[in-house]
Amino acid sequence: MDVAKAAHVGIATAGRALGGYGYVRPETRRIILEAAQKLNYKKNIAAQSLVSGAGQTFGMIVSDISTEFYGNIIKSSVNYCRKYGYCVLVYDTHESIGIEQEALAIFQKHRVDGIIISPVDARVSEHLYEFASSGGRLVQIDRCLPDLEGDSVLLDNRQVAMDCTRMLIAAGHRRIAYVGEIHEISPSFLKKIISLPPGGRDKIQPFAPSFQRFLGYLDAHHEVGLDVSLDLIGQTRLYSDIAAQKVTETILACAPTALLTADGLMTLGAYKAITAKKLRIPDDISFISFDDMDWLQLVDPPITAVAQPCAQIGEEAARILLGRATTRDKSEEYHYEHIRLSGNIIDRRSVLNVN
Repeated sequence: MDVAKAAHVGIATAGRALGGYGYVRPETRRIILEAAQKLNYKKNIAAQSLVSGAGQTFGMIVSDISTEFYGNIIKSSVNYCRKYGYCVLVYDTHESIGIEQEALAIFQKHRVDGIIISPVDARVSEHLYEFASSGGRLVQIDRCLPDLEGDSVLLDNRQVAMDCTRMLIAAGHRRIAYVGEIHEISPSFLKKIISLPPGGRDKIQPFAPSFQRFLGYLDAHHEVGLDVSLDLIGQTRLYSDIAAQKVTETILACAPTALLTADGLMTLGAYKAITAKKLRIPDDISFISFDDMDWLQLVDPPITAVAQPCAQIGEEAARILLGRATTRDKSEEYHYEHIRLSGNIIDRRSVLNVN
């Protein structure tokens, strides 16, 4: 409006000149652009997308951008989208449903071309189902809501955790502890799951990676006929290194010989508990971390860890979403991709062979 007033033209004429669409007389365009330069005018991309319906912008909603895991995924997605002229707006939910709903509403308001999301909670997800059923494009990463219309790119958490536990069992360990959030089930149901045969657990549809990895941990035990001790399961129910430290301190009193942690924050808390007890890795306890953070290579000994394919997750999610946004045949949107990737166990010096 200020540019139009300074150039003595109508708002519609100024909009056409500044937006680069429609016809404007060359002399009038020159006057408008000069006025815009004097006023230090900047284009409003969001406003343009509201008018055109094509802002070449994607939204990305993740739970914690401060972690290496999400940071690497975001970097990969942003770099891929930039090559094709798309920008990515990132929203951090801090594991809050309210913030997730707020982010979705803002992205809808600005008509982004699609959203990459790691959902917060399967129990409160009506807003995501409504968005998807109304035609919104979604690609889920890390966590996946069942039956949600959209694509997904995930790690095969259960298989990789099973492989980690197999590694510990092959090294002779029989009292293997597990520390993870597993927040979506009650302690009583957790006890019931332990007693189920593998076939019975196949009917369960876990949402959170820590639950999926727990099932892989159980699978490896049942594969070789090993019982699982409930006192070696550390259910923090919180995504917190402090909670993980407290739970690990309790588990260590039950004399495990090995420990598998569900993710980076659980690893940090567990490592603090082990060092506070002045236990030696791997002489007193063997240790495998699910997630390979930089600091795991700096401690002595370095910690064996699962390296997740973060760059591949981010790039695949961006590739799928870009394809959905640019496809001409809308019917293709209903043939969803569900990609499951494998992790890489980096064997360092934190697992002792006790055979």
